[in-house]
Amino acid sequence: MLVNPILDRGEDSLGLERLYRSDPAKFAGHLEQALQLNPEAPILKFWQARFEYTKPAKTVSTAVTARQIWYPVLLCLLAILLVRTPALFEVNELWFYTRFAPLIVFAALIFYFSHQASHSKSVIVFVIAGVMTTGLAMALLPDDYQSSSVVMAIIHAPLVMWSLLGLAFTSNAWRRAKPRLDYLRYNGEVFIFTTMILLGGIVLTGLTIALFGLIQLDIEQWYLNNVVLAGLVSAPILATFLYNEILGRKSRFASTIADIFTPLFLITVVIYLLAMAIQQKSPFSDRDFLILFNGLLILVLGMSVFSVCGRNHDQPSRLVDSINLALVCVTLMVNFIALAAILYRFSEWGLSPNRVVVLGANVLIFGHLIQILKAYSDVFRGKIKAVKLIEATVAFLPVYGAWAAIVMIALPIVFRFA
Repeated sequence: MLVNPILDRGEDSLGLERLYRSDPAKFAGHLEQALQLNPEAPILKFWQARFEYTKPAKTVSTAVTARQIWYPVLLCLLAILLVRTPALFEVNELWFYTRFAPLIVFAALIFYFSHQASHSKSVIVFVIAGVMTTGLAMALLPDDYQSSSVVMAIIHAPLVMWSLLGLAFTSNAWRRAKPRLDYLRYNGEVFIFTTMILLGGIVLTGLTIALFGLIQLDIEQWYLNNVVLAGLVSAPILATFLYNEILGRKSRFASTIADIFTPLFLITVVIYLLAMAIQQKSPFSDRDFLILFNGLLILVLGMSVFSVCGRNHDQPSRLVDSINLALVCVTLMVNFIALAAILYRFSEWGLSPNRVVVLGANVLIFGHLIQILKAYSDVFRGKIKAVKLIEATVAFLPVYGAWAAIVMIALPIVFRFA
C-alpha cells in the first residue's frame, strides 16, 4: 500500500511544490485524501485555498500518461484472467460465474483504491479479511440452487464486497459523512460511465461481427466468449479510472440525471400506487407481485438517496427540496406496504430464508427512510444544517453491509442450507 506522498512530506513546502509540478492531477487527488485525514493542517489548508482559487480558470485535462494507466490496465488483465478460469481449468461455468464473477470485479476495484490512498493497518486487515471471507464462503456453499438460503447468500455476496469497496474508497475517513457521500456519488458516476462504455462495446461488437461475416469468417462465438467477457469485466475498472484520475472526481452526471428523473419517478410511483388501488392488486397474497413491489422499493430508495446526494447544500432550491421530500415520503409509503405484506406472509406461512431476508431488508430501509425524512423535513424548515441531512443519508451504509454479511454467512447455517 502506498503512503500518501503529501502527508509524507509534512511541512516541506519546496517538496510539495515539486510534487505538484510533477503531476498536478494526481496531486489534487492526494490532497483531497490528505485533507480527509488531517483537515486542520495549515499547509494543507494553503494548498486547498490555492486549488479552489485557480479552479474556475482551469479545465479538466483528459491527457493520460503511461504512469497513470499502467495500474488499471494491470488490474483489468488480472481480472480477465481470473474470470476466464472455467475456460482454463475444468470448472463448472454456472457455479463459478454466479459466485465469483462479481466478486472478481469488486476485488479489482478494491485493490485500485487501496493503491490510490494511504490506509491504516486496521483498515487494510479488515478489507483483506473481508475479501477472503467472502470468497471462502462462496467456495464452501453447496452447489444447490434449489436452496433458498444458498441463493440468498450468493445474491448478498456482491453487497458485502460493495461495502468493502466503500471502506477502501473512504480509507481512514470512513466514519465521516462527507467521504461516504463521495462514495455514493462515485457509484452513480461510475454506473453511468460503465453504461456508456458498454453501449459503445455493443456497437463495436455488432460492427465487428458483421464485418467479419462479410468475408465468410464466423467469429461470433469466439468474440462473445473472449472479447465481450473481457469488456464486461474491464468496463467498471476503466470507468473508475476515468472518474477518479481523468475527471478528478469532478463529474456530476449522476446528480444531473437525478434532478431530471426525480420528479418523473415521483409522478410515476404516485400514479402506480393509485392504479394498484383501483385494480385492487395486493402484495399481501401475490408472491410475484410482492417481489416486483420490493424491486420498486429499492429503485425508488436509490433515486431518493441520489436526489439527496445531488442536492445543492450551499444554495438549495425550494422546488427541488419539495420534490425530493415528496419522493422520500412516497418511498416510505411503498416501504410500509411491503413491510406489512411481509409480516402478513410470516403470520400465514411462517419462517423461510426468503421471508427473513426480505423482512430484514425492509426493516432496515424503513429505519433509513424515517431518518432521512426527519432530517430532510428539519432542513427544509431551516431547523438544522444541511450536514445533518448528509449524515442521515449515509448513516445506514455500514448497517446494510453488516446485514448482507449476516445473510451471506449465517443464513445458510441457520436454515441448514435449505
